Order: sequence, then C-alpha cells, then structure tokens
Amino acid sequence: MKRWAWLWLLWWPLGLSAADEALDQVMRALAAVPTVKAVFREEKTLAILQEPLVSSGVLTYRAPAYLRKQTLRPQPEEYEADEHWLTVETPTDGRRQFDLNGYPQLRPFVEAIRATQAGDRATLERHYRLDFQGTPAEWSLRLTPREPGFARYLTAIVIRGRAAWIDSVETLEADGDRSLMTVSPR
Repeated sequence: MKRWAWLWLLWWPLGLSAADEALDQVMRALAAVPTVKAVFREEKTLAILQEPLVSSGVLTYRAPAYLRKQTLRPQPEEYEADEHWLTVETPTDGRRQFDLNGYPQLRPFVEAIRATQAGDRATLERHYRLDFQGTPAEWSLRLTPREPGFARYLTAIVIRGRAAWIDSVETLEADGDRSLMTVSPR
C-alpha cells in the first residue's frame, strides 16, 4: 500500500488547484453582479428556545460595498452596511451607527455576505479560512474564522450558491446555536 501512496500525493496539488480555480470562477461571477434584490427567510435555532425563530424580509446589495438586510416579519428591523459603516435600526433601540473599523467583532459577520457577494476573495481570506466544495455551477463555501477571539463565538459560516447567486447562508455558532437564511430572487 505504501508503494502507491506517492501517487496520491502527486494528485493532491491538482485537486487543490481545481477547487481553487472553481472558487476563482465563482468569485468572478459574483463580482460581475452590480445589484441584487432578494427576499429571505431566516430560521434561528437557539438552545434557550423550544422552537426556532423565523423571520423574513428583503436583501439589497449594490456593488461594491452596500448591503441592506431589512426584516419585515415578525417585527421590523434593519441592518445596513455601507463601506465602513454599519447602521442598525430596531423598534426597541432606535437607530445606531457603528464604524466597522472600531468594532473588529462585527466586520467579519458583515464581510461574510458582503465580500462573498462582491466576489472579494482577498477580504474573505483576511477574516476566514476558505473551504470551497462543488463546481462553479453549484457550490458551497465554508468560512472558518481566522481570529481566535472571533472563533470563540462563531464556528463557521457556510454559504451555498449556484453560479453568481447565493442560495443560503448558514451560521454555526460556537455554543451550538444556528441560523439558516435562504435567499430567493425578488
């Protein structure tokens, strides 16, 4: 068996470069999309709750750095990331703005979706280790935090898509909580 093991090693770099090339193709396809309007449904499964929390709303993306998540149900809530600013508006706390440069724990969450939609692989790699599976036609990208302080809260974010469309974003938290957001064209 050991005699043939060296053959497997010869194929290993080819396998990596094929996934790497497929990821580059997906990033180029996503980067070519100037705007996205979509509806979402999000289901959050939390250990402290008997049943999942379900919400729905609208996602808007404009290249290269504008992302808005507007929750319409069960209660209105809005997150808007534009360049380095994150604006959060809720019925209970009103409108608040955060400079993402001053909140390093927020930026990776924002960039997981925004940089993926922008096809910005360099930004993704700054915050996450990337594990690409599939083909450019149907793919999955697992983002594992690089920063140990961030990894204490987040295990991974798994983004699934087809060509230049993101179908879902699954967030796996370190405490076992999970959310799955599915995205459909509007």
